[in-house]
Amino acid sequence: MQALKELTSHMRERPIQLRQMKEAGTKIVGYFVGDYVPEEMIYASGAVPLCLCHGGDPMPANVALSATTRFLCPFSRAQYGERLLGEQAYYKLVDMLVDPITCQHLRRAGDLWDYYTDVPVFRLGIPHEYNGEDALNYYVEASRRLKTSLEELTGKPITDEALREAIDLYNRMRSLLKGISLTKQKPNPPITELEFIKLNHASMYADPVFMVEALESIYQEIKDKDGEAAAPDVPRLLLVSPNIAYGDYKILELVNEAEGMIVAEEICEGVRFYWENVKGDGDLVEAIARRNLKERLPCAFMRDSTMPRLDFISGLLKQFNAVGVIWYQLLYCDTYDIESFFFTKEMQRMGIPVLKLESDYDILDRGTLRTRIETFIETIRVR
Repeated sequence: MQALKELTSHMRERPIQLRQMKEAGTKIVGYFVGDYVPEEMIYASGAVPLCLCHGGDPMPANVALSATTRFLCPFSRAQYGERLLGEQAYYKLVDMLVDPITCQHLRRAGDLWDYYTDVPVFRLGIPHEYNGEDALNYYVEASRRLKTSLEELTGKPITDEALREAIDLYNRMRSLLKGISLTKQKPNPPITELEFIKLNHASMYADPVFMVEALESIYQEIKDKDGEAAAPDVPRLLLVSPNIAYGDYKILELVNEAEGMIVAEEICEGVRFYWENVKGDGDLVEAIARRNLKERLPCAFMRDSTMPRLDFISGLLKQFNAVGVIWYQLLYCDTYDIESFFFTKEMQRMGIPVLKLESDYDILDRGTLRTRIETFIETIRVR
């Protein structure tokens, strides 16, 4: 695909482009994953939004142990470790970091940036419930404070016109990602889950206008196509995870090597949530907040999120004709570790086998993971 080649070239040149923009006076705002930071607002301010989501490599996570406990998940540690190592250009370029207070792990990652770097950190309060109007009001006010901080950083007001244009742009990006994802419903998907996740990750760093154009071309090229014919006994799988980081592709690769097929994902952090768009006019800050908090699937750290997520996962299994679940969690992610017991029992009650995997970004666990994944896929084949 020509658009994919152009996107690959763009991503290769993006750090250089950003450095030139920074030298010319453009502000770069980094933020942690979870889809609670209103990137539309950052873009409307004239700054460049960068979602910091690298992971999978043990080195950054281990380097961070010089400043924190190992009982933070490896992804959270890596967000500080990448800054310490200085090998990923994106982590060196940010003028401001927005840390959404979701789980305690990412909160502590923001603390490390605050304590040990010269980058100002804005802590965006995220309510741990999503239904009540009080929670929405709290989140709206937190978003307004972020708006003020962005205006102070860039020296420019965020106008309603600029915010509406940014909303339209990111709505289009999400819609295209959703359209591309839905092509994986086909018996022979024209795109693999690994390719889709990499596209999703590219959207965190690429120029948004360029990214939308690339996604449009990719979607138009594959929407009416089928991929290579899969063997009739290739099991279609759903991936459930708290986080899939940029670079943490081990599980996806091993499933492909074992001749399984991941066709959909339910992931809280590390990828862009593309199922819902910002709706409505009027107060645009509130419209963004309402979408992020109330209209999208709640994350696992929120109260009363378990049953809505179970319903959503059940729907994905039917929608994508998946017959098994790979539950991939990070070491010390207590929320997902606790939930794994309930979800596994519910899936088994529905006749859906579940494979629970856990990672600390260890380079030595590939062989063990390969054996478990191969056994799981073979078990589904012979059912």
